[in-house]
Amino acid sequence: MQYRNLVGCEARLVGYTDRAIVTIRESSDPRRKRFSLAHELGHWNYHRGRSFECRVDDWIEGYNSKPIEEKEADKYASELLMPAYMFEPLAKKVKRPTFDGVKELADIFNTSLTATAIRLVNMNVWPLVLISHSKNGRVWFNRSKDIPERWFPQKDLSQDSMAFDMIFGNEQRIRHQKISADAWFDNREAEQYDIIEDALRISNNQILCLLWLENDEMLRDIEYSRF
Repeated sequence: MQYRNLVGCEARLVGYTDRAIVTIRESSDPRRKRFSLAHELGHWNYHRGRSFECRVDDWIEGYNSKPIEEKEADKYASELLMPAYMFEPLAKKVKRPTFDGVKELADIFNTSLTATAIRLVNMNVWPLVLISHSKNGRVWFNRSKDIPERWFPQKDLSQDSMAFDMIFGNEQRIRHQKISADAWFDNREAEQYDIIEDALRISNNQILCLLWLENDEMLRDIEYSRF
């Protein structure tokens, strides 16, 4: 492994037969460097002999649309840095599944807030929806397995959401608060429930929103159509 002043990518893997060189962007945040290295090890585990160049915005902007090889490497990195047998019991001890709780876990595992939030959602310990938004609308979203498909977040931000004020303002963080679910979901049930919303800025033009569906009634499986 080596560190270099990479331009336009976070890490690079050059592989040939059973040998490879991993290059990590020297100026990256230390936690990003750790994830980048784990990601490239994932490529080597699953795609040995091939070469990859992982862009700066791959993890944040391309989460839902990544090629299968990149998703496999991400999954490998998450499981390597935040193994389930350690992560799950600690996640269950978090007082509230907000970004404060995510930060607690991120500090323990020395991982970024974004990677840790995604891991928390995928572990299905809490009923959560994680959404990335820009001024142009939703970039990607991810939700816990226990959340029914009818809770599909709207493409555009509602003015009633905390995230709306953040993306069109200068705030770096707006702490969690209870809001009506219809600020995020457009099905008929939404106005009946409140959810917990938390939001933070992850780049100049992008924010990350964490929604906690704390009402168990929202998790019931029912026959329902959004349309």
